[in-house]
Amino acid sequence: MEEKFFKKYKKILAIDEVGRGALAGPFYVGGLLGDFKFYEKIRELEIKDSKKLKENKRKEIYKRIIALGPKFKIIKFTNKEIDKFGIGWCFKKSIEILYKEFKPNYILIDGKPIKIEIISGKAKFIVHGDEKVKLISAISIISKILRDKYMIKLDKYYPFYNFKLNKGYGTKEHILAIKKYGISKHHRLSFIKNIIQV
Repeated sequence: MEEKFFKKYKKILAIDEVGRGALAGPFYVGGLLGDFKFYEKIRELEIKDSKKLKENKRKEIYKRIIALGPKFKIIKFTNKEIDKFGIGWCFKKSIEILYKEFKPNYILIDGKPIKIEIISGKAKFIVHGDEKVKLISAISIISKILRDKYMIKLDKYYPFYNFKLNKGYGTKEHILAIKKYGISKHHRLSFIKNIIQV
């Protein structure tokens, strides 16, 4: 899908997020800057939406992407920042930061269109972009791997929530653990209050 954009733009910034719906842990928004030469390299990989890849396959592709030396950055928001500003604000702020840092010719963003003045006319939002656009798939995999690593580290300190498996998402087991043990300092109060009384 990128090919038609590369006919018009030299450098494209791909943006995707991970951790939006989690009850605990940070929200990651990743940006990857690619030119046509980089796109040709990742086009050869079995790359698709990170959520649809088995963990071992995702790790393998992650290593192959990193070996290509991609230009990328991950913007991270803590659970406290999510509670204070809202997930939508965090996402918009991330896009603004990534745009200012990379100064791309064009941006491809996974998700439904939202209004962001600074990128008006310079970006396209693509629903299921992580399935349709290789550059978005690549940053999707990078972002997920890095956030998963963080949640696995947290699991060592809070084993009863089983973060190493649920990555902070609201599985039945995770919700039961919250009811039994209460919340940790990494849980998002603004998300949890809609599910259980805390």
